[in-house]
Amino acid sequence: MGSKPPWVWDELSSEVREQSWQKLAEWVAWLEDAYAPWVMLPPCWPVHEGLRTELTMFWYWHRYVMTGTSSPIDGVRWHNEIRRSAQAWRELATCRHEPPVAHHGQILAARRQKRDEFLAQAMQQSGNEEA
Repeated sequence: MGSKPPWVWDELSSEVREQSWQKLAEWVAWLEDAYAPWVMLPPCWPVHEGLRTELTMFWYWHRYVMTGTSSPIDGVRWHNEIRRSAQAWRELATCRHEPPVAHHGQILAARRQKRDEFLAQAMQQSGNEEA
């Protein structure tokens, strides 16, 4: 198995990880400034794992577009995707980090249980089809 992509930081030394965080934060600040009003992120974006991961991928993609590509279509694709993703990010723009309501865990557990029931059903059906 090959090395991990550069946007996966779990095996970086603490010093390199800290430098990467700083560079990402600088790039995100640039992105918010350069692409306002499209890109509007909550100040807590670093603690939203999915958002942080997506921003990191966009950062590396942007670096590739600006230095490694020879076709403008890559840049156009990046711009289209950043605008599309920015629409989804707007839902987090007013994040308040309020503690979840007491029943949130119960709702999540019920959803997972229902998912597991459907998963078992799908696995059973696919087993019957192979027989």
